[in-house]
Amino acid sequence: MSKKKDGPKVPRDHYVVGHGVEGVLVETLTFTVDPLTGIPSVLELDPTSLRSQISYARGKSDKVLTSSPVDSFAALDKSFIDRMREQFDYLIAVDTNTELERIDGYKVSACCICCIVDPLAVVTEPIKYEHLAAYLILDSGDEGNAELLGWHLVATVHINTPFLRTQRVGVIVDSELGDHVAINARTKPYYKNHMLPANMTLVYASDAATETFINAMIKLNDKNANGLIKAVKRRPLSTLQLNDGVKLGTATCHCIVPKAPSSPSK
Repeated sequence: MSKKKDGPKVPRDHYVVGHGVEGVLVETLTFTVDPLTGIPSVLELDPTSLRSQISYARGKSDKVLTSSPVDSFAALDKSFIDRMREQFDYLIAVDTNTELERIDGYKVSACCICCIVDPLAVVTEPIKYEHLAAYLILDSGDEGNAELLGWHLVATVHINTPFLRTQRVGVIVDSELGDHVAINARTKPYYKNHMLPANMTLVYASDAATETFINAMIKLNDKNANGLIKAVKRRPLSTLQLNDGVKLGTATCHCIVPKAPSSPSK
């Protein structure tokens, strides 16, 4: 089911998508409409798989710009910020870029994190977000996808930011979309054997367009990460003054100019 979005030169579609319960064969779909609310539903869909997605047609497949968990098809009639408010109290975005060629024997990645400091319940347009932290990740071996290391830094280091500890936190990322439902359901680890913390949920946003403020947050992180890698490449790694860092397998994540977030609004 979809609803066209007005405005962009390339037409956008807003879908609510979902799938059946894993391992259960579905031969027919039962489509119903609540007579009081007018909200449709498909009984055979797994409620935990429902996602609100904004996309546009691109060749043989659609380009997904945003994808976030929702409770029902009612999301089609709500604004983007209202959908976010229903699911989350705070939002934090993380993006990690990796240099193609090794530098001084290391696979070099830059991870940048930004957040909306105020609770979503009180934020107003335009949405304000700010840089939270940056990491230079030096991998002497092959620890795998550096994006997941960035997720782990958010889930283990920055979850200790006081106002994020016990709230519903949306973690905005731009990769592994096909695994989000399983990771959010805690049936699949997001990194090694680590399950997502109970108060966190992955949200997908692409930096391909500034469709929404969460796309802009990913785009900011991408820009900052590219800038960090360019700065690092100007001189040998041995000349950099780095802290001890967070050790993750063969990778060490060095925090660069940490910035304490502002206090949330009362």
